[in-house]
Amino acid sequence: MTQLLHRIERFIVGADGAFDELAAAAARFGYERVEPYRRLCDRRGITPEALEDWRLAPAVPTSAFKSLRFAAAEPREIFRSSGTTRGAERRSVHYHPYPDLYRTVIDATFPAACLSAGSGRLPILSLIPDRATAPDSSLSFMAAHLFKRHAAHGSAWAASESGFDLDLACRWLRARAEGEPVLVLATALALVLLLDRLEGESGCAIRLPPGSRVFETGGFKGKRLETTPEAVRRRARTLLGLAPDAIVREYGMTELTSQAYSRPGGERLRTPPWMPFGVLDPDSLAEVEEGETGLLAFFDLANLGSVCHVLTEDLGVREGSAFRLLGRASGAELRGCSLTAEELGAA
Repeated sequence: MTQLLHRIERFIVGADGAFDELAAAAARFGYERVEPYRRLCDRRGITPEALEDWRLAPAVPTSAFKSLRFAAAEPREIFRSSGTTRGAERRSVHYHPYPDLYRTVIDATFPAACLSAGSGRLPILSLIPDRATAPDSSLSFMAAHLFKRHAAHGSAWAASESGFDLDLACRWLRARAEGEPVLVLATALALVLLLDRLEGESGCAIRLPPGSRVFETGGFKGKRLETTPEAVRRRARTLLGLAPDAIVREYGMTELTSQAYSRPGGERLRTPPWMPFGVLDPDSLAEVEEGETGLLAFFDLANLGSVCHVLTEDLGVREGSAFRLLGRASGAELRGCSLTAEELGAA
């Protein structure tokens, strides 16, 4: 186990090794160590030898994380989804035995996606709660690590148990309209609320220093808002005086360790080399042709401690080596997910 973990770390840090070989080893590791995953493979007649091709490894739907324990070793961190749409009792749980691997992933992807080349520490405003507020949030784990690695003096958290402190956020942004570039970490919902507050103030527009970036992740968590993600990003560029390439989108989830990022200012999302993606037919779970809509699935080497192949409830379309996110699938579009969950015995 330790040897495989170190090989995966080396691949993430420096592309040392062959992905196909590591992925096959990770799939077999999951078969050996994670009982629900072994049960799924056995029901489909998939032997450990067949897992030599990682593409044959069954993808586990994210819904199964709500009722089954996928853990290859004793967890050192336990992450839970927000549970805002279906109640706390239906939260996904990711039992994570290798949090240092998560930190390695963040260090290998975030700076290249979100920071200017050669930048050192910089002022950061977070509209993502800190770990004291949300100790079981994988996103808060990420934000805390980013503060440790990259935050300069004067950085601030503008989220707490009582919600977003938009007054603090607005004051912080205005105080830094002149000076060095800043970084804003926000969920899509938090960004909408911040922009609404700025728009409601007189003299609302702020011109952040050149080189500033906004990291934006997630959706609206079940909130019915009269807007679209693209419209939110347009407003952010206008109200914060941002360059067209200043907003970076991140796509991640509780059930995965790695993330996909857009290029600055872009809409298409790209995964790192250790997390290839597929776009699958909702019924058959077979790969669809490029340009066709399907469910997104990811094989994440950094998920070694749980299960590497994860089937999401998000619709997307492949565009070359990237994908475009189209939104959540409806119940009728999740037949393949439901059948797989039944095979797993997930409630």
